[in-house]
Amino acid sequence: MKVRRQLPMGKLHLLPIPEGRWSIVPVDFIVELPEAHGYDAVMVVVDSMGKRAHFILTYTTCTAMGAANLYRKHVWKLHGFLDAFVSDCGPHTSAVCHPQSDGQMECVNQKLEQYLRVFCNEWQDDWDDLLPEAEFQYNNHVHSATKYTLFMLDTGWNPHMGFQPWLLNSNNEMANEFFERMKLAQEEVKVALAKAKDNMARYYDQCCIPALEYKPGDHVYLDALNIETMCSFKKLSHRYLGPYTVEHQVGPLVYKLRLSRSMSHLHPVFNIIKLHLALPDPISGCHARPPPPPMLINNEEWFNIEDILDSRIFRRKLQYKVK
Repeated sequence: MKVRRQLPMGKLHLLPIPEGRWSIVPVDFIVELPEAHGYDAVMVVVDSMGKRAHFILTYTTCTAMGAANLYRKHVWKLHGFLDAFVSDCGPHTSAVCHPQSDGQMECVNQKLEQYLRVFCNEWQDDWDDLLPEAEFQYNNHVHSATKYTLFMLDTGWNPHMGFQPWLLNSNNEMANEFFERMKLAQEEVKVALAKAKDNMARYYDQCCIPALEYKPGDHVYLDALNIETMCSFKKLSHRYLGPYTVEHQVGPLVYKLRLSRSMSHLHPVFNIIKLHLALPDPISGCHARPPPPPMLINNEEWFNIEDILDSRIFRRKLQYKVK
């Protein structure tokens, strides 16, 4: 199948407007950061209504249980239980393989990464110490959608900054130096956030085409990006897998496919951006040969093997690629 040259398919499907503060909470992870004091990831938690965010130190290997424990320690104690949880970090979440479904998390992640990129040292091992300032400055800026600071929407007041000009200098030279350094950092952060906000002021729908509507029984190809296959080399491997049959529509832009047994390790639900309609062969009379049906021996499926093409060790077991 040829490389697709068209724009991404499917308009942006927005999440519902929450009924109250901290009722719908998107959660995402920025992973594989340079290690800083043992940490290499950030858990980002955002309130869908007030937009206030919490940045939590964690690890790339953090599990669902670990994320729940971090939420309890850092968010639940401040805001209570939520009504809906939104994430694209697992196969059963609302935006799997399509982070644009939760656009605000994409914006927050990019702003945080830009902040850390600007202020971390040349060894990139102090970004963990910058998270408190990053969280404070993000929550203290005026949001473009609400026209209020995030602190004001969440708590009803703006916190005391401590940089008012009428404050007298301390007799402690180190305290004065820290004061000036933090004041300068605050101004630089404002500029960085303003730049990040300008960069994010684009609409996703302007670079997309209308989505097709697939029906049960339609055949589609599946984008092979980020899908592990038995191919030894990715350079010349197929860009699309299948075709597979559409079982039914799960959401506005999400479909469930009937995958083959070799793909059973994948969750069969995919966003429409990963799918491409399988058109009939333009050459009349040319039909692709389907795989031979399996033989049933002792209620188990067996296939006749023509040739062994390759092998690998997978999870401590030897596997063969056959024809």
